[in-house]
Amino acid sequence: MSIPAIHIENLSFAFDTATFHFGDAEVRPGEVVVLLGPSGAGKSTLMRLLRGELDPLEGAVHVVGEPVKTRKKILVLDESKAGWVPQLDDLQPMLTARENIAHHLLRLEEEEREQRVDDLVRAMQLQGQDQLPVRALSGGQRQRVSIAKAMANQPPVLLMDESLAQLDLRTKTSILIDVKQMVRDAQIAAILVLHDPSDALMIADQLWVIKDGALVQKGKPKDIVKAPESHAIAGLFDHINVVASTAEIPGPWRLDGEEKWLFAHELPALEGAELLDSYTTPSGSLRRIRWNGYELLQK
Repeated sequence: MSIPAIHIENLSFAFDTATFHFGDAEVRPGEVVVLLGPSGAGKSTLMRLLRGELDPLEGAVHVVGEPVKTRKKILVLDESKAGWVPQLDDLQPMLTARENIAHHLLRLEEEEREQRVDDLVRAMQLQGQDQLPVRALSGGQRQRVSIAKAMANQPPVLLMDESLAQLDLRTKTSILIDVKQMVRDAQIAAILVLHDPSDALMIADQLWVIKDGALVQKGKPKDIVKAPESHAIAGLFDHINVVASTAEIPGPWRLDGEEKWLFAHELPALEGAELLDSYTTPSGSLRRIRWNGYELLQK
């Protein structure tokens, strides 16, 4: 079996009074992992640990079997190990897209450098825009340039922290499809923080769910959606109802401590229910009802 592209071992981090426990996990070459969780859960903290920006309290991060060096040991983070695409791009607006991509390839011979840039331009669908100055590109095109630049040195890992959050659905989907294909073709590993769970389900080979500073569930998307470990995780993917465990309401409720929950589409028809409002969603009509004193969501 190949060495994991990324391996975290007993990983934790502390800041002031907050402690984060991410435990153990790994990503294989050719895999895309998406981090999901509410704001402030610790997703960006984990990404910064993976990149070497932060020093762990305990444990370690390994990239292709080698420990990641942190800022305590090196002044400049090693982008040959992990390509980084930030939320806001750091491109040089006066340079062309092609010049930005080639920025870290100055040590290569000209022919080899040009070939590498050509490969990245094709992978990121930038033909026809690569000679334009970055200031003339759209937001989606700039993000494509940022991804190509991050991959210029052929790192074994690509890290993207909500880099596509400002893009429209069509542009974002197109870029995610191209990133997935690039990961497979180059047999690298990618870890992405995405805001929209539907994007995560589309692209991820694995989901890592972060909640309250901990990695609380990981696995294949279909397995997590089918069997979320808590209603907090279930609520990331669809509309749910949460009530006290003692509530007497028909339906396939799942216990979660002193509460129980079910998806809105699992709530059966309830005789005598009062319709309070209805909503149109991409996955169908959603109704808010009142039944025996409980306000519930029903699909």
